Amino acid sequence: MSTPALSLIIPTFNEAENLPFLLERLVAALSGAGRSHEVIVVDDDSPDKTWQVAEAYRARYPQLKIIRRTTGEKGLSPAVVAGWASAQGEVLGVMDADLQHPPELLARLLDAFEDPTVDVVIASRYTAAGERFRWNPLRKWISRGASNLAQAVLPPQAQGVTDPMSGFFALRRRVIREVALEPKGYKILLEVLVRGHYDRVVEIPYQFGRRHRGTSKLGASVMQDYLLQLWRLIWVPTGFGRFVRYCLVGSSGVVIQLAVLWWLRHNELLGKLRAPAVAVECAIINNFLWNELWTFCDRTQGARRLRDRLRRFASFNLICSVGAVMQLGIIWALAIQRHWNYFTSNLLAIVLITFWNYGLNTTRTWTQTASGAETPYVPLASST
Repeated sequence: MSTPALSLIIPTFNEAENLPFLLERLVAALSGAGRSHEVIVVDDDSPDKTWQVAEAYRARYPQLKIIRRTTGEKGLSPAVVAGWASAQGEVLGVMDADLQHPPELLARLLDAFEDPTVDVVIASRYTAAGERFRWNPLRKWISRGASNLAQAVLPPQAQGVTDPMSGFFALRRRVIREVALEPKGYKILLEVLVRGHYDRVVEIPYQFGRRHRGTSKLGASVMQDYLLQLWRLIWVPTGFGRFVRYCLVGSSGVVIQLAVLWWLRHNELLGKLRAPAVAVECAIINNFLWNELWTFCDRTQGARRLRDRLRRFASFNLICSVGAVMQLGIIWALAIQRHWNYFTSNLLAIVLITFWNYGLNTTRTWTQTASGAETPYVPLASST
């Protein structure tokens, strides 16, 4: 059997009424576009027997596969990952079964991959041409607010994406190959954008339609799961999450510096000039170790020999030492020359030098990208 161009995952739960309408429109749209494909319905053992309805269509649609999940964690995101695990296509797509995502748009999503630089294509409700069909003001506010919150955890290459919460998207297989996903809740795209390996994202505007039949799954538990997902993703060492880690490590360095300084001066072990110098170096060593093992751990893959670590330490030490001198210069210029408040001058200097150190250490000290993680991976089927 030849490898399909597209593997489309449709997670379902109590969608028996909608699925027949979706499948007919879906197969017509993909066949008309001349794209080889497979459609994988992943059902969470629906009480309305959605999986059974899907099975009845297999004779008419040989490209249809059904996965009935009777065990394991339920939910949209785990269902999508289960579908990806059995998918054969080089492009992996996801859409809902309630017909709010128009199947006819799939051809446009696939066309975007004609550009080899495109890694992820998102059907967006929030671009200039996108629309939400007759949403009430509260629903609009919740949806837009959730998307705005997501911006805080997105890495640089995803900044500007208008709809990181979309459930209608496609991506190249390589984006999630050897990526440790934590599929919980309903927002699998956000998980991919934060943890995946990609360079370019394209958004296609569309009109988000009305649910054909059945009831929405949106509720308090979904919103709670989303907030918990954001909390987990904020610690991922990419984009904003990496900066948060770096700042926390820097805060621990301040504690170390003050503790060492107090100990040296309290016991009169060193003089007033040498004691601060030693305290600063202890803080730099502390910060390097935590950044090496935590903040930038994904960038040390394949470069963990002693000489590699010593090279990074030398670079980190130099950058932070220059930053310390610059910090004193800023305080002198503001507090002494311009007569600003001394503590305000210190605070501004710390903020500026934090960005200085972070920027240079990100681009100079820890520059190597991960070449293979030792964490559990999504078990994607080989396409060769």
